[in-house]
Amino acid sequence: MEKVENKVVIWSVDDFNTLGLLRELGPFNIDLTFLIKGKADFAARSKYCKDYIETDTIEDGFLYLKNGNKDKSKKAIVIIADDEIATFADLHRDELADDYILPVTKKKGFTNKYTDKNEMTALADKIGILCPKSRFAKWDSEIKGIEYPCIIKPSHQRYGHYNEFKIRICKNERALKHTLKYVHHDSEFIIQQCIPKERDLLIYGGRMADGKTVLAGAMIRDRMADSGSFSHGLMTARIPESVDTSKIEKFLEEIDYYGLFSFEYGMVGDKSYFFEVNLRNDGTSDYFNQAGANIPLAYVFSCAGLDYSCISTRIKEDAWFVDEIFDYENVLKRIISKQQWREDKSAATIFKYYNKDDIEPYNLVYKKRFRQMARDFILKKYRLYIVRALDKLGLKK
Repeated sequence: MEKVENKVVIWSVDDFNTLGLLRELGPFNIDLTFLIKGKADFAARSKYCKDYIETDTIEDGFLYLKNGNKDKSKKAIVIIADDEIATFADLHRDELADDYILPVTKKKGFTNKYTDKNEMTALADKIGILCPKSRFAKWDSEIKGIEYPCIIKPSHQRYGHYNEFKIRICKNERALKHTLKYVHHDSEFIIQQCIPKERDLLIYGGRMADGKTVLAGAMIRDRMADSGSFSHGLMTARIPESVDTSKIEKFLEEIDYYGLFSFEYGMVGDKSYFFEVNLRNDGTSDYFNQAGANIPLAYVFSCAGLDYSCISTRIKEDAWFVDEIFDYENVLKRIISKQQWREDKSAATIFKYYNKDDIEPYNLVYKKRFRQMARDFILKKYRLYIVRALDKLGLKK
C-alpha cells in the first residue's frame, strides 16, 4: 500500500465519531493531527492519537489551521465530524483553500445550505427520493393543517448555540404549541409527517476526489440509547431495494459535494422515507470499518492522488453491532429483557468503544458510564427547558 505524504487533520469534538476516525486512519502511518473543539476526552486516549490540539472555539481551530500547515508542497487533508464545524469551514473556505483540501461542496455556501433539513428535504423530493410531508416552522409559525402525530426537528445547528432538542414527537396541536413556546426566536425547525417506521436505515459512504461515489453498505437499526445514538443494528452490504442508490449519487452531484457522508431513512414495509443527509463523517463509520469497509482511508487516498482501489470499501459480510455500554439502558427502560440483551450482545462482533488493540478509550467510557447515563437521561427529558434557561442567561455553546 502506498504511503500518504499529506498531513491529515481530524477537526471535531472528542467523541465516538472521532475515536472511529483515529482507528480507521491511525494504523496506516499517516501524519495525523486531532484538532479538538473543546477538551480532550476518551478519543484522545486512543493509541492512534499521537498529536492533538485543544481549542476553546471553532474560531480558535480555524486560526490554528491558518498557521498550521508548514509543508506548502502538499495540501493537508481535513476530515470533519461535526455539523457546526462543517458549515464554518464552508463559509471560510477561501482562507484555507491554498493549504487544505476541505470536505465541502464546490460552490461556496452549498455545504451550509444543505445541512439545513428544510433545504435537503426539498432537494431530495425534487430528485424523486421519497420524503415525509414537511414544512418550515419557527416559534411563531402558523400551524394549521398539520397532521398529528407530527415530528419536529431543528432544521440546522444554530451557530454558537445549543439546539433545543434533536427530535420531538407531538401527538396533538397542544403539544406542538407547548414545544414552540419554549424555543429561541431565532431557531428554525422542520415539522414532518410522523412515519410509523419499523426500522431506521443509514447508508454510509464517500464521494471521492475523482467524483466517484462509494457506498459501504447499510446499517439497519432497531434500538437507541438516551444519548440519541443508535445502540443496536445489523451491518450489511445489501442496501434495501426501497432505496435507489442512483438518487443518492444524483443528490451529491447536484450539490457537487466531495467528502464523507451518510443518508438516513425510516423503513416502513417496502418503503424507505428520507430523513436527512449528513455532509460530514458519520459516527457509524468505524462500525462499517469493523465490518470490512474503510471509507475514510479510501477518501484520504483519493485526496492524496493515490489509487484507492486497494482499500476495501464494502462490507464483507453481515454482522451485528451493539453499543456494549449504553444499550443496557433499554433493559432499564424495559424495552427489551435482560435475556434478550445478553443474547444480542453475545451475537455482536462490532462495538462502539471496545477494541482489544486500543483499550484505553473503552476503559475511560466504562468508568464514567453511570454519570453519562444520568446526564443523557436528564438532557433527553429536560433539554428544551435547559437550553431556554441557558439562552436567558446568555450562555453560548
